[in-house]
Amino acid sequence: MGFDLSNYETVEQRLVRFWAAYPNGRVYTSMMNYTGDACVFYAELYADKDDKVPVATGYAEEVKSDRGVNATSFVENCETSAIGRAIANCPLQPPASGPRPSRNEMQKVERLTTSPQPQVHTPSGAFATPKQIGYIKKLAKDAGLDDLRLLELIQRELNSDEAVLELLKSHEASKIIERLK
Repeated sequence: MGFDLSNYETVEQRLVRFWAAYPNGRVYTSMMNYTGDACVFYAELYADKDDKVPVATGYAEEVKSDRGVNATSFVENCETSAIGRAIANCPLQPPASGPRPSRNEMQKVERLTTSPQPQVHTPSGAFATPKQIGYIKKLAKDAGLDDLRLLELIQRELNSDEAVLELLKSHEASKIIERLK
């Protein structure tokens, strides 16, 4: 692989910056094409929810695969990628850190150019309870962590760029709680 994924922003990181810059903004997505095995999404970003003209747009295409995220969620992945592309086209301050493509896009490149690798984030068991999620949010707030810093902590602790608070398993939430205490 000729690139380092850690040099690329995730779409989640870009979304945090978008909402910080445009707290009254709006994100609009539309599926432009769907064949059952591939899709194309279009995303528009608005500086204000009532604006008629978008401040930025972006397109993305994904193809269903037999492994990885696109085996089960290529449509959702495509929509997220379109949003990431639109944010890359958006006049945000500060501008994006690192290269223009998102980490999500570069993961797609990695998936298409490397041999199959086992998924790193394959938790088993029940999802975290609302009480666990709420406690994590409280501990993060008490520690002065904003949403982006909490996401980074979760992904670092679980060694997975795909881990997000809302989809943690119960045992993963317990690990994050212990880390935040």
